[in-house]
Amino acid sequence: MRILVISQYFRPENFRINDLAIELVERGHEVTVLTGSPNYPEGRFFPGYRFFNREEDYHGVRVVRVPLISRGNGKAMRPIVNY
Repeated sequence: MRILVISQYFRPENFRINDLAIELVERGHEVTVLTGSPNYPEGRFFPGYRFFNREEDYHGVRVVRVPLISRGNGKAMRPIVNY
């Protein structure tokens, strides 16, 4: 089965969706995760990640990252724009 997971958060951010996606691959499914560049909880992009989209493989999970504005310091409009 081909499965598309749409999630605001994915590795290297630590959320349960990471484990679920890997488990689905281990069960023989083709999994693609559509997400943004990781920036939670610090509000800035993790090392090696930027605004622009990119594609990567994580334990057999195809991860497609789309552009997004980082959360910043969490004040004012930044988190709203991020969502």
